[in-house]
Amino acid sequence: MRQGAADPVSLEEQRAVFARAHRAWEAGDFDAFLACLTDDITYIVNVDGISVPYAMSAVGKTDVQDRLQLLLDTFDVTTFALERMVHGEDHSRSLVHGVYRHKQTGEVLDIKVRFHGWVENGLLKRIEEIHDARFIEAYERFVFHMMQAAQAHGGG
Repeated sequence: MRQGAADPVSLEEQRAVFARAHRAWEAGDFDAFLACLTDDITYIVNVDGISVPYAMSAVGKTDVQDRLQLLLDTFDVTTFALERMVHGEDHSRSLVHGVYRHKQTGEVLDIKVRFHGWVENGLLKRIEEIHDARFIEAYERFVFHMMQAAQAHGGG
């Protein structure tokens, strides 16, 4: 999304908003992260949201908030470390190392996540979160089977 003449956003502002959102999530400041988003944010994730509900795409700040809250209810985020951030003319990109511990099973999800972000009027208007989708979906199946096995053996 290129910024129109009526809505000039400097590259510096674009970069600052994208970086601020990363810092907020890394610090565990959910409200500060949400403050970086437009009310009509489009948040796209390349994972099957039916199979992996905490990785579902969302439209609108309330929908994004609900989806991210499900992620936080499902996992303890033990690491969210920015490895690289690159700013282009119309959007910014990052690579993040994430380590998430599944609260019910203790299983660890250790992943690299790529983000692309577009800014409008000083806020993130669109975010794309890009995973190795097959890995995330296989992890979710593994955790589901572990939980089923624990319930079958009286552990859950």
